[in-house]
Amino acid sequence: MVVSSAPPQPPSLESALKHYFGYDSFRPGQRQIIEKALQNRDQLVVMPTGGGKSLCYQLPALLKPGLTIVVSPLIALMQDQVQALQDNGIAATFLNSSLNGTELRERERAILEGETKLVYIAPERLLNEGMLLDWMAQVYVASIAIDEAHCVSEWGHDFRPEYRQLRQLRQWFANVPIMALTATATERVRHDIITQLELTDPFVHSTSFNRPNLYYEVRSKHKQSYRELLDLIRQQEGTSGIVYCLSRKRVDELTNRLQLDGVSALPYHAGMDNKLRTEHQSRFIRDDVQVMVATIAFGMGINKPDVRFVVHYDLPRNIEGYYQESGRAGRDGEPAHCVLFFGAGDIKTVEFLISQKVDPATGEPLEAEQRIASQQLRRVIDYAQATECRRIIQLGYFGESFPGSCNNCDNCRHPKPIEDWTIEAQKFLSCIARVRERFGMNYIIDVLRGSKSQRILQNGHDRLSTYGIGKDRSADEWKMLGRSLIHQGLVDETTDGYSVLQLNELSWEVLRKQRTVAIAVLPKPIVTTPTPASTQDTELVEDLFQRLQKLRKRLADEQSVPPYVVFQNASLREMAETQPLTNTQFASISGVGSRKLEQYGHVFLAEIRAFRQEKGIAANPQPQPAAIATSSAAIALYPADTHLATFKLYQQGLKPFEIAEQRNLRLSTITSHLAELIEMGYDIPLETLVLPARQERIVAAIQAVGADSRRRLRDYLGEVFGYDEINLVVAWWRRNNPAQGSSSESLR
Repeated sequence: MVVSSAPPQPPSLESALKHYFGYDSFRPGQRQIIEKALQNRDQLVVMPTGGGKSLCYQLPALLKPGLTIVVSPLIALMQDQVQALQDNGIAATFLNSSLNGTELRERERAILEGETKLVYIAPERLLNEGMLLDWMAQVYVASIAIDEAHCVSEWGHDFRPEYRQLRQLRQWFANVPIMALTATATERVRHDIITQLELTDPFVHSTSFNRPNLYYEVRSKHKQSYRELLDLIRQQEGTSGIVYCLSRKRVDELTNRLQLDGVSALPYHAGMDNKLRTEHQSRFIRDDVQVMVATIAFGMGINKPDVRFVVHYDLPRNIEGYYQESGRAGRDGEPAHCVLFFGAGDIKTVEFLISQKVDPATGEPLEAEQRIASQQLRRVIDYAQATECRRIIQLGYFGESFPGSCNNCDNCRHPKPIEDWTIEAQKFLSCIARVRERFGMNYIIDVLRGSKSQRILQNGHDRLSTYGIGKDRSADEWKMLGRSLIHQGLVDETTDGYSVLQLNELSWEVLRKQRTVAIAVLPKPIVTTPTPASTQDTELVEDLFQRLQKLRKRLADEQSVPPYVVFQNASLREMAETQPLTNTQFASISGVGSRKLEQYGHVFLAEIRAFRQEKGIAANPQPQPAAIATSSAAIALYPADTHLATFKLYQQGLKPFEIAEQRNLRLSTITSHLAELIEMGYDIPLETLVLPARQERIVAAIQAVGADSRRRLRDYLGEVFGYDEINLVVAWWRRNNPAQGSSSESLR
């Protein structure tokens, strides 16, 4: 067996640090971790980006005889770290897919002959190529470091199935110490890492997640957001920054647009070949370009300390991912700016991506992962919509308390008005108690607002004393309170994917009138009617949409025509979102010409007015400029044309969210187009849009509760199912069951 010898030992750890890395002192926590590593202890190290995790295994590797294996999923990061080690005269190398056969053989030879102290390797190469068995016989492995260890946990933000196989390391190297490292891990993720990697009596080190030098800001996403992004980049001229996007297509489009506007920018995503990605990364690290535009899902893994701004142009999928990605800014400890653009359209895109999570071997949906991912998405939405200090929410997610008033986030520098909501909090918490702490926030709000949903009636919760006592507040106001109670620790929310609200000791203090509740509130809009689609309560929109569908079905049956002949779904959804109250407003709906205005206008307007009256929404219409109902603009937007445009892009192989991006429309609009085309008989295989197993679940729900109410179907299926996929399956079901209409008879 070949053993790479340890060099002569410096008199102290500090002198070794100075000798190998040039630093005079350790950062907080590093010395203790290194001491445990030299004692051959298993360890779990949770240290934020920029905290110095790498040195915790690099220095012990140089002070011990033998080889240290470093498992890393990020090619870019391992190449950066190896280059930095080699520049310090340290024998380190990496094995990954960027190397050709000759290079691989030469590096393997150096390892086997004891010339290498650290080898960085991706988990799939380590596990799938039989290397371990060879090395066990020929090389003395002194220690194993597993970077990005959160990937082992399905509760982590970047779960990778191949990481689960790393538990084999304990079987193959029973006596070799393992150090698992990550920048982010909740308590649940930490426990999962220890269990999955079979760490033995590990020393657990976790430092504060607070990055005080980072300024956090959330901005609304709208048509002028690109101009805001461009201004922000120009204000940071001469500094480096990263812009994260949700899709490769958006990365390429945004990069091209920035380049046309004179910004030195390059793209970086998994659709590019390794050579081009490496070239772009090197140019960014060398400051040859100012901005790197990258996908959120792929991640960059760069080792650049002087990034001065990180912008999330699209919504991140979870808090952990956002913390890590934004944490690439300011690793040198200097001030840096982190901006998140938040738009409701991004939510649909992420929900679609979540619905595509399947087992790569069987193609079956991974429902547990989908449920967890959906909960993580809700946490991001809560963060974006919050009025409290951003750090309270971020650090609270990782189990760390923070008093607030950081003075380095938008909510602290521009605080919202503070109001006493103690009475409302008592109503909210009392409702949680009366439903026996078994439901989530939306259900609690429905009970408080007196919803007549089938689920509430079946549970008998319409008979509770808290039923309907919150009608004086909107659903959004109750959600604002609910989020604030969670962030202040006045109520708990389970983290198992179901988001059930549970009372704690502080909750009971509020209920016993021993504690008051103050929350930061958003200013109320001056004009509230008709409610714009961007702020309209989602549940109200869905309720009205279903009601208009029933009206359309009745009118269609009377005329013996298919429902889409009366109005297509896109027109009904626009009616539900904008809620027109006059003929002029109704004529502006896409798909309403002079003939349909005359034929159906009065019927649908009466239905909308009745709905608003029942819901207690003001019925006075917002003044509209005079317009001719059949203007050329209205005719140009006739839905048949827009549906065909969507269908053409679908035929080219684009996915719904890609079509939405290209057409600058919401994802829900595109899926409405596709649903109506399916119902009209167009050749759109449903399995290209909805996974077969999820189709079966939705069809079973239709058989159980009928196809009339999308909300009833979603209540039956659970929040892991989205309205878009439900609409698509309902359309397919109706096409295949024309005689049954909206009944719940069996499909097969």
